Amino acid sequence: HRFPKLTIENLRGNVQTRMRKLQESDWDGAVFAAAGLERIDERPRNSVDLDWMLPAPAQGAITVVCREKDIFTLERLASLNDEPTALCTKMERDFLKTLMGGCSTPISALAEIQQDRLSFKGNILSPDGKEKLEIERNVQLLDAADVGTICAQELLEKGARKIVDNIRLKIG
Repeated sequence: HRFPKLTIENLRGNVQTRMRKLQESDWDGAVFAAAGLERIDERPRNSVDLDWMLPAPAQGAITVVCREKDIFTLERLASLNDEPTALCTKMERDFLKTLMGGCSTPISALAEIQQDRLSFKGNILSPDGKEKLEIERNVQLLDAADVGTICAQELLEKGARKIVDNIRLKIG
């Protein structure tokens, strides 16, 4: 959307595979999640932050899971849970789910807590980047429970349903 003259290619595989494909191609660059590259100490020195781009929903969040009825493990894992991160990732994932998105859908979301407020930004783009719908909300933390869902529903009413339907037709 931001650079309509660029050619976008699909880049699949694990990080090492993607990095190899980048080296073997004539591409000018590739987009990777900085958090993931940093976590495995693979971020190139010549990388550039795209601070204007929203991340994928729940990007960079780490989750630990166990069986619901395993109370012993649940109690021990509770100390690892960061409530602000849990709330933010829930808002972002609710946004994705309500827009019926998946890993191949161009949907971005970022929820951040600043003091007693939740700031939420989200968007959906057509695969070619020509259509873009975005939304932004800043609400009291006490009123944040359904922000992701509400924002997604508003985008669906404003035309996101057409984008989602077109993506689904192409996928399957």
